[in-house]
Amino acid sequence: MIGDVRNILYFLVFFSPCTFAQGIFRLPDDKPHSFKFELVNNAVLVPVTINGMAFTFLLDTGVKETILFAHTEDSVYLHNPNKITFHGIGSEDNIEGILSMGNLMTVGKIAVDTLHWIYVVQADDLDISSDIGVAINGILGSRFFNSFPMRINYQKSKITLYPPSYNYNKTLKGYHKTKISIENDRPYIQAKIQVDEDWKDMKMLIDMGNTDPLTLFPSMLPHFTIKRPFVEEYLGRGINGAIHGKRNRIRKVGIGTFELAYPIVSYPDSNAVFKNKLVKDRAGSIDNQTLQRFHLLIDYAREEIYWKKNKMFHRPFLVNMAGIDIKHDGMIWTKIWAPITGHKKELNFQYNFVLKPRYKIAGLRKHSPAAQAGVQTGDILLKINGIQTKHLSLSKIMNKLQSHPGDEIRLTLQRGTDTKNIRFHLEDPIPY
Repeated sequence: MIGDVRNILYFLVFFSPCTFAQGIFRLPDDKPHSFKFELVNNAVLVPVTINGMAFTFLLDTGVKETILFAHTEDSVYLHNPNKITFHGIGSEDNIEGILSMGNLMTVGKIAVDTLHWIYVVQADDLDISSDIGVAINGILGSRFFNSFPMRINYQKSKITLYPPSYNYNKTLKGYHKTKISIENDRPYIQAKIQVDEDWKDMKMLIDMGNTDPLTLFPSMLPHFTIKRPFVEEYLGRGINGAIHGKRNRIRKVGIGTFELAYPIVSYPDSNAVFKNKLVKDRAGSIDNQTLQRFHLLIDYAREEIYWKKNKMFHRPFLVNMAGIDIKHDGMIWTKIWAPITGHKKELNFQYNFVLKPRYKIAGLRKHSPAAQAGVQTGDILLKINGIQTKHLSLSKIMNKLQSHPGDEIRLTLQRGTDTKNIRFHLEDPIPY
């Protein structure tokens, strides 16, 4: 049950060594430059272009490389393609894709890499767009963060990139610094959690692409038990398939000098976690629902991260109180045209996708208010509280399902040729 959060991107990518050199992103001059991003369902989405074609990518510190969702046979606009196999967290088989090298990639119209590697997977194999609620064309990983210090303002939806030698310290009034370690191009931090009265120190990945508050791997924590109340549900989708597990609340999480109360924690099933692929001593991750409660500056080169509370810091961590997983009812492929790089008069085409403008019930939590009221997996959601869903974003629909315990929810559903009207009241399955 994915609920109010979109715990999509646990996965890791492994590949065979190549003889081609990977590029690096560069700024147009020695000054800071900023661009806007979108925050949708706790996912940071940034504008990119690849060889002149525009895309929307998810920004993710938990993934090393750049991944493009596309028709893998539709690679006419990509350079030097080679077949490759992807492995990661999930319960299904590995998937095939291609590696394309030497591409021209631009992020936010300011950061440019002229020799960028792109890993292409079939979009249908990893349909995270239907879960997030907007068309996402790919993932921009830690290769981007390696290029420069990066400041992220979640309140203003703005990212500022600093030249590697720039002195940004004068802009960090009120920030607290903590050390991170960069291992396999990903950032790790020593954090702590409080369960009952006990504090546990642990090594955690800073995972911007994971849209939960926190993730823990119980099998990596000696003598750790998941405290009741908890729910067992679908957590999201990794590159190798669906991820199931448990969710509950813990008392606190401590990051540097900060403590956040009653965060929601996801615990993936042990068969979805490849322990031999985790870095040494990693026990979980600090995810984007927690990160967005801060102003951040991340500097991979200095192995430092700076934190400052923002207006989101004291807001409670919310959970889906209806117990239904709602997503777009698939995607539609469309042909788009763009100029071939370096040939303004020539056009090239690719297949891009848009999400179908209707929503379906993709999953139900056992014994949830929606399940007990008669909602079924596969139902098409027509109205919520009298409003036609075709006029709502997925984010707005999910917000209605995690508002306040006791609120009444009225759904109009299409089941085959029948129309069903169902009512129930929201109930927090993991209360404070």
